[in-house]
Amino acid sequence: MPTLSHVVKSVGLVTIIAAVGKVLGFGRESIIAAYFGASSTADIFFVASLIPTILFTALGSGLQAGVIPIYLEKKAENPRKADEFISVLGSFFMLVAVVMTIVCLFFTKPLVMMVAPGFSGSELALTEVLTRIMLPSLLFFTLAYMATGVLNANQRFLLPAFTSTAQNIVIIVATVLFAAPFGVKGLAWGFVFGAASQFIIQYPSLKKYQIRPIFSFRPYKQQINNTLITFYPIIIAALAIQLNSVVDRIIATSLETGSVSALNYANRLLWLPLSIVLTPLITVLYPSIVERAIEGYQSFLTLTLKGLKSLLFLAVPFMIVMLISGNSLIALAFQRGAFDASATETTYAAFFFYSACLPFFALRDYLMNAFYALKKTKVAMYSCLIAVLLNVLLSWGLSRFLGVGGIALASGISMFLQSLFLFSFLWLKTKKSDKAVFTDVFQESSKLIIIGAIIYGLALWIHPITLKFHIFVELVIVSLMVFGLYILFSMLFKVSSLQALRKIRSK
Repeated sequence: MPTLSHVVKSVGLVTIIAAVGKVLGFGRESIIAAYFGASSTADIFFVASLIPTILFTALGSGLQAGVIPIYLEKKAENPRKADEFISVLGSFFMLVAVVMTIVCLFFTKPLVMMVAPGFSGSELALTEVLTRIMLPSLLFFTLAYMATGVLNANQRFLLPAFTSTAQNIVIIVATVLFAAPFGVKGLAWGFVFGAASQFIIQYPSLKKYQIRPIFSFRPYKQQINNTLITFYPIIIAALAIQLNSVVDRIIATSLETGSVSALNYANRLLWLPLSIVLTPLITVLYPSIVERAIEGYQSFLTLTLKGLKSLLFLAVPFMIVMLISGNSLIALAFQRGAFDASATETTYAAFFFYSACLPFFALRDYLMNAFYALKKTKVAMYSCLIAVLLNVLLSWGLSRFLGVGGIALASGISMFLQSLFLFSFLWLKTKKSDKAVFTDVFQESSKLIIIGAIIYGLALWIHPITLKFHIFVELVIVSLMVFGLYILFSMLFKVSSLQALRKIRSK
């Protein structure tokens, strides 16, 4: 089992790579914004990408999360047999992806009408064309997620971390080369080629583990059936998570023009700290949490709660910066070309509420992985289904009063309640004699709430002065001030996550 120092180093490397990928991601979004802005055409593209995105995330995310526990268990018994079975499983899901793609190609029109009820006839027609172009990406994404699961299970995190970089480079090149002559269709083809690049860069590493296509399913029929019983709650949970995005965009199509695009851009900006700092920690910890779950519940719980405290500790300063300087972040990232000040204002309405709920987006994903490690997949599934229902009701209601901001707020509230439900389940599952381990989590959370409130108040008071400077200088000043004060107060309040990092650094 990897040491804490090894985990921190892995997180550091993945964070650096993720940062490069995210910078390229913002380059991609900025170029798309420059060509299409927060316009009807941009709305059409983002809605068209929904169907393939929903499908590959439901299937691919389920595979990535489900493969690691199964693979590690079988590897402990017989590494060669583990590689062989994962090859069979990957081939099986590859066929599933092909069948799903063909079915969706036949039913593209009704699917598009379902996800974009507010579009006009011409908008629906173009959405249908773009969806057909992008649907084949499902196969490549499924293969890429399968490869990521295998490599992460073997503590190889670098190549999987490069997948977003590869995809962003391809989409950027495709947009620059094809957007002018082919319009938004060129961007759609870039989406497909980007999906293919995610698998291509990982494929050479799979050879080391003898992962290969095996289509002889009969000898493995019982094992596949058992795996599907384990997988279906994970896939339904992943599908439910994507339904949140569908609900958000469906409701946004009934609001003012550009609302779908604004929601997308705000969500992309939200995932900047999530992808660069928080997701790498979740990714690197997951295989270790699975190994601890195999050892025993108490060992699993100790590591899981340490990871939870680290996530909260890292999320708070990013949340404060985003709340204080959200308008400037949006303007710096997107405001150019067709993306004007009006688009920035619409996007900020969503981004503010997303930012306020940043920690819960990370906690939800982290706790879901913890339940997959415990093989409590049905609990995770039910939590996602409940969250979707809450999101539907809240999005519809709040959007009537807050517009696109209400949709973002509804997503944040549903994330908070889902995280609370999963955490409470762990609390109730733990024996009374072993619940002392939760005390540190409650103490740490209380400290971080107090520290966050103090720093937010100070930053909000000082922020008007920073607005006199250039937008980039303003962001640097606010970020340095927030992070500096955060470290200072964390030392004064003796926050355990900071102390743990200092001990590792001193080794």
